[in-house]
Amino acid sequence: MDDPPASDTICACSTSRAASLRALVRISGPRTSHLARDLLDPPPEGRAVIRTRLRLKPASLPVLCASYPGPASFTGEDVLEIIMPGGPPLVDRVLDVLTSHPGVRLAQPGEFSARAFEHGRMTLRQAEALQMRIAARTAGELRAARRWQQEDAGRRFESWRDELAHLLALVEAEIDFADSEEVVAIERAELRARLESLQAQMEQWLGRAARAAPQDHPIVALVGAPNAGKSTLFNALLGRRRAVTSDQAGTTRDALLEPLDLRDCLGPTVTLADLPGLDEDLPTPERQRALDVIQQAQVLIHCDPLGRFGDLDRAPHPAPAATVIRVRTKADLPAPPTSGLSVCALDHWGIAPLRRALADAVAQGQAVGDVSIPMRAAQTGRLACEHLASAIGIIDDDPTLSDPAILASEMRAALDALGELSGHCTPDDVIGRIFAMFCLGK
Repeated sequence: MDDPPASDTICACSTSRAASLRALVRISGPRTSHLARDLLDPPPEGRAVIRTRLRLKPASLPVLCASYPGPASFTGEDVLEIIMPGGPPLVDRVLDVLTSHPGVRLAQPGEFSARAFEHGRMTLRQAEALQMRIAARTAGELRAARRWQQEDAGRRFESWRDELAHLLALVEAEIDFADSEEVVAIERAELRARLESLQAQMEQWLGRAARAAPQDHPIVALVGAPNAGKSTLFNALLGRRRAVTSDQAGTTRDALLEPLDLRDCLGPTVTLADLPGLDEDLPTPERQRALDVIQQAQVLIHCDPLGRFGDLDRAPHPAPAATVIRVRTKADLPAPPTSGLSVCALDHWGIAPLRRALADAVAQGQAVGDVSIPMRAAQTGRLACEHLASAIGIIDDDPTLSDPAILASEMRAALDALGELSGHCTPDDVIGRIFAMFCLGK
């Protein structure tokens, strides 16, 4: 984002620009109290929420006003929020009146949050979490944002940073006393082991986050024993013949993935996966492919013609957090009563309730994004791991560390990346890119 004067008072509509019952106009900056006295009758005093009238010549508008004196406000400055009728022309009129005052201008995207960061009201990690919460499309993505904001993540990064800073100090101590051959601040084997441990912890964290990252389309997988009616149900849900069906078990040998639109049930588009039965006859490559899809699935449709549903818990590597919908397929055949849904894919009996159950399960977002992280953080974490790997390679190639300055430079680069990850020592251009992703009024 550009660098307009930080001394300006900024204003923006913080709610949708579409017509609505209410709109919220936010103001922040040194002239906020002056605007309140000039435009509100009566103006709020201190921290307060009052009913007042906004002067819009030749008339006035009844509004609800919330006042937050700085520094105990979101931005750390004096903040005023005006809740008013949501007509776009009326909102534009109010913004025009506000910006007609000297030193008052429209806010840029993310500028309110950027000021909160600049005044120490939030860390960069918390700002990213806020942006994730604004952009969240599912309950899982919202949980991911909340977890990223929690202090547990910050403590993890700080512990890694402290460990690496300590090791770097020991290596640099040897550089400072290079004239003395007897100075060995840390044994090479111990240094390598601690760097390797640090790298392993970071790679494990990055791996968990990547596996839990939200998909463009949540995956819904049909699972069950061979000949359980999965492919027939797959075709019925899609509304067309996509998978080959047969009475012979094992017809499906590979995973079939197709988009399934659930908008008629107020749900999103999902990726529907038809998987082979995980029996002993399934070749290893096809089996691994099916297991990979199961691991990424948000919802599993457990298909069983008899309604027993006992084999999924014993299946290897089930998706641990996926929502499981139990479906008795082939409901046209006699079977004992079951607690799951019953469908007959041949005549589409029970398909509509299953589609609604799918939309509800996906909306809950129980398996999506619980530990996902912002792309910037993932890239920075990978960069730190690469520098740590280079540092370990330097020790392997030169166990005596004849030139410890080369090792120190790689460790310093990894430490800088960790500093950016934890919100310390973040370059200005990175800060600008983060807040530019916000919408107006945030």
